Amino acid sequence: MSNVNSNKSKVTLNVKDLSLLIGDISSEVYGIVGLTKAKTFKNQLIILKKENYVEGVLPTKLINGMFDVEIHLILAYGVKVTEVVNELSKRIRYEVIKRHGRQINKINIYVEDLLDL
Repeated sequence: MSNVNSNKSKVTLNVKDLSLLIGDISSEVYGIVGLTKAKTFKNQLIILKKENYVEGVLPTKLINGMFDVEIHLILAYGVKVTEVVNELSKRIRYEVIKRHGRQINKINIYVEDLLDL
């Protein structure tokens, strides 16, 4: 019998990887049209493509290895905003723990606009 090393190697989670993961999760939640850049004027809002998710998701790594996350979204007109935001928050927490074993300290979600599709 071979001796199997049961120690798992730690996977480091960086800001870009976390932004991409959150962007992917956001694209799967019903009612979310897309991510948008933080700190733009309402008439200049654009829906970000996957390669630019880092502009709409702003994670801040804390000293204890956890993250505070700020997300800027555009939602579909007519959805219940609180339901969409709660669902996104639950999915983000679940996926980050499942994939990286780390917890998110705080998630701030900003709905920048509603689009009538």
